Amino acid sequence: MRKVTFSLLLVTGNLLAAQAAYAQDKPINWDSLSAVEQQQLAPMKSHWQSLPVERQTRLRANAERWAQMSPEQKARIKASRERWKSLPPEKRLRLQERQKQIREMSPEQRQQMKQKYQGYRKLSPEQRQKLRQRFQNMTPEQRQAFRERRALRKRVD
Repeated sequence: MRKVTFSLLLVTGNLLAAQAAYAQDKPINWDSLSAVEQQQLAPMKSHWQSLPVERQTRLRANAERWAQMSPEQKARIKASRERWKSLPPEKRLRLQERQKQIREMSPEQRQQMKQKYQGYRKLSPEQRQKLRQRFQNMTPEQRQAFRERRALRKRVD
């Protein structure tokens, strides 16, 4: 779960970094792609010209990044992609919604979330398991009250 979330955050970061390239408003001709880019983007060849320029630019940037990655990085991403595909559609939807929420946060909120997550990761596996178990043992009403208290604390901070 953590790796999938991290991968989603990584992809989001890559998408945000590629936004600078969106200024280009002319479609990218397939023949102007390098041989390596064409090889990596081969599944898109048949409908490349019909893709929006932003998507073409993003795909090209991703292909370039992919070509520069080490075999270990590529293996991690492939494994992450397989985990993502194996998730039930409901869980994928929840993760996508969470990713959207994170994108909409202010930089300060994202930093605060990162610090809390790092604090959680510093807990021993037993402590983390106790926290998870405590939350799972709550009734839906208790969980809602917990979320409301947490949201109130965020507003006060």
